[in-house]
Amino acid sequence: MADGLLGIAASGLLAAQRALATTGNNISNANTDGYNRQRVETSERDSTYTAGGYLGNGVNIDTVARLYDNFLNTQVRTSQSASGGATAYNQLTSQINSFIGDRSASLSAPLQSFFNAAQDVANDPSAIAARQVLLTQGDSVAQRFNVLDTQFNTLRAQVQQTLSSDVDQINTWAATIAQLNTQIVSQSASGTGQPPNDLLDQRNLLLEKLSGKVDTSVMTEADGAIDVFIGNGQSLVMGAAYNRLQTQPSAYDARADDIALSSGGDQGAIVITQALTGGEMGGLLKFSHDVLDPAQNSLGRIAAGFALAVNAQHRQGSDLKGNAGQDFFTDPTTPTDAWFAKQTNGGDARLSVAFDNTPATATTPANTPAQLTASDYRLDYDSGGNAVLTRLSDNTKFTDNPAGSGAFQVDGLKIGIASGTAKAGDSFLIQPFRTPAGTIQAALDDPNQVAAAGSPSTGPGDNVNARALVNLQQTKGMLEGKASFQGAYNQLIGEVGVKANAANLDNTAQKNLLDQVTQSRESVSGVNLDEEAANLVKFQQAYQASAQLIPALNNTFDALMAAVRS
Repeated sequence: MADGLLGIAASGLLAAQRALATTGNNISNANTDGYNRQRVETSERDSTYTAGGYLGNGVNIDTVARLYDNFLNTQVRTSQSASGGATAYNQLTSQINSFIGDRSASLSAPLQSFFNAAQDVANDPSAIAARQVLLTQGDSVAQRFNVLDTQFNTLRAQVQQTLSSDVDQINTWAATIAQLNTQIVSQSASGTGQPPNDLLDQRNLLLEKLSGKVDTSVMTEADGAIDVFIGNGQSLVMGAAYNRLQTQPSAYDARADDIALSSGGDQGAIVITQALTGGEMGGLLKFSHDVLDPAQNSLGRIAAGFALAVNAQHRQGSDLKGNAGQDFFTDPTTPTDAWFAKQTNGGDARLSVAFDNTPATATTPANTPAQLTASDYRLDYDSGGNAVLTRLSDNTKFTDNPAGSGAFQVDGLKIGIASGTAKAGDSFLIQPFRTPAGTIQAALDDPNQVAAAGSPSTGPGDNVNARALVNLQQTKGMLEGKASFQGAYNQLIGEVGVKANAANLDNTAQKNLLDQVTQSRESVSGVNLDEEAANLVKFQQAYQASAQLIPALNNTFDALMAAVRS
């Protein structure tokens, strides 16, 4: 009886002591990221049969369990991924929305000032001062195009830099998760097989951080290790092994980076840029594809259309010395860096890409700047050597004309083979609108060169061509003849504004959802200090009560010994 009572007291003391220690650990880690509160789980020891019935033998300590809900944690990771993507997308989209819509920084004011200056020249075509102002305003318009384009390029560089940083961070976390897998499997298999709660918490915290960078899916193995997948099921972590992300030059434009997954073997890295969604990386890639590229292309389209129209009209006139009008702006007809050959091309073909201005005929429609779409294109040569041009904004395909020539006149563009020969399987990325806004420059520096006159023989009072330049402001020469230059820019502002507003709403909704699921998880796994304080009292009393069993046992034993002596 004494051994039994002593054993019961000892088991109670130990259980209360472990519970107190666990409660203290909970309190200590109340503000530790990733910590899941723990609880000592106990069970009743097997009873001993006696003639008087079954007598209890105290308590067993089964385990120290972490209060962890896998369903809620999966929801948190999913929301973390969605919120991370929405935040990155919203922040960058709002930046574009701010600078293209800012009255002091947008294109609207310089455009208006340019046409006002042209009107002043039309009012007094012989005035050198008015001509000088027109040159100055022309230079101002070009510079504003340049500044806006620089803002786009700065954002593009920021996206690339952040993606590169994310790749490094993800690689570090993947390596750590693989290491934790090894430790967790080892410690779970050793001794009594108790779960290593601290290691599980650390791994779970890394999974959450990883989800904030990119969308992930997780599979738990029977031995306690986990596998982590990204993209379209590409494995990032497989138990104790892990693959590495890396940035590498794009298949077409070496100045741009793709994201690839490398296993370190002979298979080489697999490009997964298009497959990555969610998290900060997904948000950045979505921003580049849905907002940055279309917006910069739209600005480039306006710059090209504006320069082409002003140059064409200015060449129709005569300057103050009776000379034929020259280009007012640098000729944008052949944009720089407008095409990129795929690195794996077998042929040596070089493309020619130019803005076209072919009027309609009885058999063919017009192919002018009004038809420019602001889309990128891809020219592919299939296995039969046939050239197919794809407009990437809507995947519309065009065949060359004449067949086999590799020549296209579509969407206000003239595309062809300038030199060399393309082979089957060759491919080219065409980006005609990426650079015009950054390269446009005023071409004239002498006010006498302003071609205000409609004829070289009419003298300095002729303002025919100046009035024609003024009329360009209202001419609907953009968006298939539906918008002026200012109208096209207003449409750009409107499209980005709509996306920015939607991004803001989505970001707010995703943050709220993340807060909700995080609170739900905290209600299960978080440390409630009031509850822990109550537990301290409860377990302390349990310890004191168990301790009272020992003097009771002594008294019982002394009484028994006294009875035997008597």
